[in-house]
Amino acid sequence: MTLMAQMDCCTMLGIGPKTLRNWLRHAKMPFSPHPTDARLKCLTCEQVQQLASLHARSLEMSPDSSRAPLDEVPPPASPPEHTAAQENEAQLVSATSSALQEAELRKVVGALEAKVLTLQEQLTQLTLELLRERSQRYEQRLSALEALLPEHTTRSSSAPELVPVIEQRPPCSSTPPRPLQPAELRARSRILARVEYGTQGLYVLICPQEGVLSFTPDSPQWFDWLASLTSFRFLGPQGRFTAYREGQTRSWKAYRTFHGRSHKRSLGTTDHLTIARLEQVATSLQSEMTSL
Repeated sequence: MTLMAQMDCCTMLGIGPKTLRNWLRHAKMPFSPHPTDARLKCLTCEQVQQLASLHARSLEMSPDSSRAPLDEVPPPASPPEHTAAQENEAQLVSATSSALQEAELRKVVGALEAKVLTLQEQLTQLTLELLRERSQRYEQRLSALEALLPEHTTRSSSAPELVPVIEQRPPCSSTPPRPLQPAELRARSRILARVEYGTQGLYVLICPQEGVLSFTPDSPQWFDWLASLTSFRFLGPQGRFTAYREGQTRSWKAYRTFHGRSHKRSLGTTDHLTIARLEQVATSLQSEMTSL
């Protein structure tokens, strides 16, 4: 038995639901319940054809006639039991793919960070090499200029700011020394006393006014001479610096300028200015210059 829904019957007969109910009441035809859903009101094909004959109606094909009758429509297929497993598998595949992509991104970022670190190290090495090369050039030029100072002083007496010429007179000479001119006195007053390591492994003490001094370092005359100074230049085998007295005190400081920056060290008081102390500070400053 083929059942048809109420709306489909109205469409085929070309009437409304109310008219259909009136026709069924006059013809004493009841609605047939749907076998699976009792809420649906249905008619058989024979009842529809009988109503059409009683009321001289021609049956029209319903727009939805292509669909199967209600009693022949198969129930909705229940989802297969493995749908949840497939969803879990799809989620697992998606999570695995995301994890792989994240791992690849981490690998790429790590490679980029390693390259950046390598470039930074190379830049640091190049900077250190440049500073070392500049330091070496500066030291070479300074050494060359210091080597030319005595020679230039002996050739030209019009350069009072250079190292004074060491006057050597015969010990038995009775000729009195020539008095210095005021310009010479002012020029020599601007020249710093020097404590310089000589070629024979001995220190030479040079005074701007008296020339080479005869006493040795670390002697009582040495400390008396330093007490009369306000500054002097020290040139040792391991380094060099300029020493100056701090105001009117007995404390001394050593400084050396490198690349426009001044590096200072404390020397102590006058009675501590031994050759060993001066060499220690010179070595410390030189090592600081080399490390830059």
